[in-house]
Amino acid sequence: MAAPVTTPGAAPSDGSRVQLCTFRIGGEDYALDIMRVREIIQPLPVTPVPRAPAFVEGVVRLRGEVVPVVDVRKRFGLPATPPTRKSKYLIVTVAGRRLGLVVDEVCEVLRLSRADIRPAPDLVGQRGPRFFLGVCGGDPVQGPAARRGAGTTRLRLLLNVKALLDPSQPGEAEAARALAEASRAQAEAALAAAAARGEPGSRP
Repeated sequence: MAAPVTTPGAAPSDGSRVQLCTFRIGGEDYALDIMRVREIIQPLPVTPVPRAPAFVEGVVRLRGEVVPVVDVRKRFGLPATPPTRKSKYLIVTVAGRRLGLVVDEVCEVLRLSRADIRPAPDLVGQRGPRFFLGVCGGDPVQGPAARRGAGTTRLRLLLNVKALLDPSQPGEAEAARALAEASRAQAEAALAAAAARGEPGSRP
């Protein structure tokens, strides 16, 4: 059964705002434009495809359509883990075709200003496809949550779905993990700067 991916009562996106579907892989949070997401389903039986790249699990049949399935964890070079009750397939649209993404958990729909999406850090010597379009979150929490001791909002990397299908290249998985670490370091640096200024939501 497909799960809805819209937010009740949410206003339609305009040019200055965007809705992101957020999900988790290997303990890290990621996001993609909800306009790419067709549905969220439980894992289905997969038929392997001979000579397919290692990160392509195979194909599934979804209402008569054959849909390739990409394990994002494998694409990022993370160790394989058995599926859990939270594991999901994100069915997304790429270049007019449907693609299934295996993720550890689907979290929430996030609505924010496009100005809140920052460029992903540039890494010198980065190799392979550019997996991330930007980063959001990691900002000092304001308001009542700050008074309860919350430090920052969750850091999320905006996934470039098209890059997942690019041919694998040496060093790309390491580059993806390094970029995630660099993004987290940027958020920690911003939090430390806020703490130095004595802003609410920063750690003491």
